[in-house]
Amino acid sequence: MALVEIFKTDDYTLGVWRVEETEEELKEFVGGEYFPGLARISNSRRRLEWLAARALLREFGYTGHVMYHPTRRPFLAQSRSHISISHSYPYVAVILSSEWLVGIDIESFTRPFIEVSDKYLSKNEKKWVDVTDNRQLALIWSAKEAMYKLPGMEGLGGASMDVKPLANLAGKGEFNATVRLGGTVQRFDLYYFYLGYFNVVWVVCNPKSLEW
Repeated sequence: MALVEIFKTDDYTLGVWRVEETEEELKEFVGGEYFPGLARISNSRRRLEWLAARALLREFGYTGHVMYHPTRRPFLAQSRSHISISHSYPYVAVILSSEWLVGIDIESFTRPFIEVSDKYLSKNEKKWVDVTDNRQLALIWSAKEAMYKLPGMEGLGGASMDVKPLANLAGKGEFNATVRLGGTVQRFDLYYFYLGYFNVVWVVCNPKSLEW
């Protein structure tokens, strides 16, 4: 089993899985013989990621099915808990909360984010970001991916999200961002840690505060 990280707070449970198993090994760990969602996936890596996410949920103590809204945002069958899933091979990250809205993203900061920076950086971010620092660029990208996974964010562009200046990035930490939508501005607290060349970024917020 390649469980890399799992930790719980009073508000959520977060886990990261490094895929090292075969498909059959993951199926055995997840349990059961019926995998309806898997039947629609042909890419071999994507199939492994799909199974690894379910393996993490089993580690969390959840054995039900993951369903999807029309927007592709996941939710748990027969549960009111909130969930978010991200994958960047060979890692899969999952966050689960019974009360709070959650979003998570995992990315390799070796990707050439500078090539698309004009498309996702806000005007304010362009004033302070060091475009030669791929760790900064990747963290901003992941922050926006995580926030985009919250309810009501569909169709929102990266320029409407504004990450506050990042400096002295450590192995883990927290930072802030704001989102402008529908004439209002919402503030978010985000958290991150690093796994080798990958960053994991997540956001947790009170559903009552997310009003547009």
